[in-house]
Amino acid sequence: MSCQLVFRIADVAGFSPAGAEGMWVSRLLIDKESVGSNQLVVNHFLLKSGKSTQPGRHPNPYDEVYYVLKGRGLLQLGEQEPFELEPDTIAFIPAGTLHALSSSGGMDLELLTIMPQQLVAGVNPIYDERLQSWGTSFRLAKQT
Repeated sequence: MSCQLVFRIADVAGFSPAGAEGMWVSRLLIDKESVGSNQLVVNHFLLKSGKSTQPGRHPNPYDEVYYVLKGRGLLQLGEQEPFELEPDTIAFIPAGTLHALSSSGGMDLELLTIMPQQLVAGVNPIYDERLQSWGTSFRLAKQT
Protein backbone atom coordinates (compact mmCIF):
# COMPACT_ATOMS: atom_id res chain seq x y z
CA MET A 1 0.00 0.00 0.00
CA SER A 2 1.33 3.46 -0.82
CA CYS A 3 1.32 5.86 2.10
CA GLN A 4 -1.31 8.55 2.15
CA LEU A 5 -0.02 11.46 4.26
CA VAL A 6 -3.30 13.39 4.58
CA PHE A 7 -6.69 11.78 5.20
CA ARG A 8 -9.85 12.18 7.23
CA ILE A 9 -10.29 10.16 10.42
CA ALA A 10 -13.73 9.12 9.18
CA ASP A 11 -12.04 7.49 6.16
CA VAL A 12 -10.06 5.10 8.39
CA ALA A 13 -11.70 1.80 9.25
CA GLY A 14 -12.55 1.42 12.92
CA PHE A 15 -11.56 -1.67 14.86
CA SER A 16 -13.29 -3.16 17.90
CA PRO A 17 -11.97 -6.44 19.32
CA ALA A 18 -14.32 -9.35 19.79
CA GLY A 19 -16.58 -8.62 22.74
CA ALA A 20 -16.06 -4.84 22.58
CA GLU A 21 -18.36 -4.14 19.64
CA GLY A 22 -20.70 -1.29 20.56
CA MET A 23 -18.41 -0.24 23.42
CA TRP A 24 -15.47 1.42 21.69
CA VAL A 25 -13.74 1.90 18.35
CA SER A 26 -10.03 2.31 17.64
CA ARG A 27 -8.68 3.88 14.44
CA LEU A 28 -4.92 3.65 14.04
CA LEU A 29 -3.99 6.80 12.11
CA ILE A 30 -0.23 7.16 12.07
CA ASP A 31 2.33 4.37 12.16
CA LYS A 32 4.78 2.67 9.82
CA GLU A 33 2.06 1.00 7.73
CA SER A 34 -0.26 3.99 7.40
CA VAL A 35 2.10 6.90 6.63
CA GLY A 36 5.57 5.41 6.89
CA SER A 37 6.41 6.83 10.32
CA ASN A 38 9.34 5.02 11.88
CA GLN A 39 8.65 6.45 15.35
CA LEU A 40 5.29 8.06 16.01
CA VAL A 41 2.02 6.17 16.61
CA VAL A 42 -1.26 8.11 16.75
CA ASN A 43 -4.63 6.48 17.31
CA HIS A 44 -8.18 7.89 17.42
CA PHE A 45 -10.15 6.23 20.21
CA LEU A 46 -13.92 6.54 20.70
CA LEU A 47 -15.43 5.21 23.94
CA LYS A 48 -19.24 5.04 23.87
CA SER A 49 -21.15 6.95 26.52
CA GLY A 50 -21.46 5.04 29.80
CA LYS A 51 -18.81 2.47 28.82
CA SER A 52 -15.40 1.70 30.35
CA THR A 53 -12.18 0.05 29.27
CA GLN A 54 -10.48 -2.73 31.15
CA PRO A 55 -7.36 -1.63 33.06
CA GLY A 56 -4.12 -2.19 31.20
CA ARG A 57 -0.51 -1.07 31.09
CA HIS A 58 2.21 -0.75 28.48
CA PRO A 59 5.75 -1.95 29.18
CA ASN A 60 8.83 0.27 29.19
CA PRO A 61 9.63 2.32 27.20
CA TYR A 62 6.05 2.86 25.90
CA ASP A 63 4.81 6.08 27.48
CA GLU A 64 1.41 7.24 26.21
CA VAL A 65 -0.36 10.58 25.84
CA TYR A 66 -4.13 11.14 25.70
CA TYR A 67 -5.56 14.31 24.15
CA VAL A 68 -9.33 14.67 24.60
CA LEU A 69 -11.25 15.90 21.56
CA LYS A 70 -14.90 15.51 22.65
CA GLY A 71 -16.97 14.25 25.55
CA ARG A 72 -16.29 13.75 29.23
CA GLY A 73 -14.93 10.89 31.24
CA LEU A 74 -12.61 9.67 33.95
CA LEU A 75 -9.05 8.42 33.68
CA GLN A 76 -7.82 6.06 36.37
CA LEU A 77 -4.03 6.10 36.75
CA GLY A 78 -2.70 3.52 39.17
CA GLU A 79 -3.96 4.02 42.72
CA GLN A 80 -4.61 7.76 42.32
CA GLU A 81 -8.06 9.31 42.45
CA PRO A 82 -9.59 9.34 38.94
CA PHE A 83 -8.87 12.40 36.83
CA GLU A 84 -11.75 14.17 35.09
CA LEU A 85 -11.41 14.43 31.33
CA GLU A 86 -13.03 17.00 29.05
CA PRO A 87 -12.15 18.54 25.68
CA ASP A 88 -8.63 19.97 25.47
CA THR A 89 -7.42 17.90 28.44
CA ILE A 90 -4.07 16.18 27.99
CA ALA A 91 -2.84 13.26 30.10
CA PHE A 92 0.59 11.67 30.28
CA ILE A 93 0.64 7.96 31.14
CA PRO A 94 4.14 6.75 32.06
CA ALA A 95 5.14 3.30 30.82
CA GLY A 96 4.12 0.59 33.27
CA THR A 97 1.24 2.60 34.77
CA LEU A 98 -2.06 0.75 35.12
CA HIS A 99 -4.75 2.87 33.45
CA ALA A 100 -8.42 2.70 32.45
CA LEU A 101 -11.02 5.04 30.93
CA SER A 102 -14.71 5.54 31.49
CA SER A 103 -17.05 7.78 29.51
CA SER A 104 -19.62 9.96 31.25
CA GLY A 105 -21.76 12.99 30.54
CA GLY A 106 -24.19 11.44 28.06
CA MET A 107 -21.94 11.57 25.00
CA ASP A 108 -19.11 9.52 23.53
CA LEU A 109 -15.57 10.25 24.69
CA GLU A 110 -13.19 10.84 21.77
CA LEU A 111 -9.46 11.18 22.17
CA LEU A 112 -6.15 10.84 20.40
CA THR A 113 -3.63 8.44 21.90
CA ILE A 114 0.00 9.07 21.07
CA MET A 115 3.04 6.85 21.59
CA PRO A 116 6.56 7.95 20.66
CA GLN A 117 7.63 4.73 18.94
CA GLN A 118 6.37 1.88 16.81
CA LEU A 119 4.37 -0.81 18.56
CA VAL A 120 5.53 -4.40 18.67
CA ALA A 121 3.67 -7.54 19.73
CA GLY A 122 2.78 -7.51 23.41
CA VAL A 123 2.80 -3.73 23.92
CA ASN A 124 -0.90 -3.10 23.22
CA PRO A 125 -3.53 -5.87 23.04
CA ILE A 126 -5.76 -3.80 20.70
CA TYR A 127 -2.88 -3.44 18.24
CA ASP A 128 -2.10 -7.16 18.52
CA GLU A 129 -5.70 -8.22 17.87
CA ARG A 130 -6.06 -5.77 14.95
CA LEU A 131 -2.94 -7.26 13.31
CA GLN A 132 -4.17 -10.78 13.91
CA SER A 133 -7.65 -10.01 12.55
CA TRP A 134 -6.76 -7.72 9.62
CA GLY A 135 -3.17 -8.69 8.86
CA THR A 136 -2.32 -4.98 8.97
CA SER A 137 -2.49 -2.09 11.45
CA PHE A 138 -4.14 0.35 9.03
CA ARG A 139 -7.09 0.07 6.71
CA LEU A 140 -9.14 2.70 4.94
CA ALA A 141 -12.89 2.30 5.45
CA LYS A 142 -13.54 1.74 1.72
CA GLN A 143 -11.29 -1.36 1.91
CA THR A 144 -13.36 -3.12 4.61
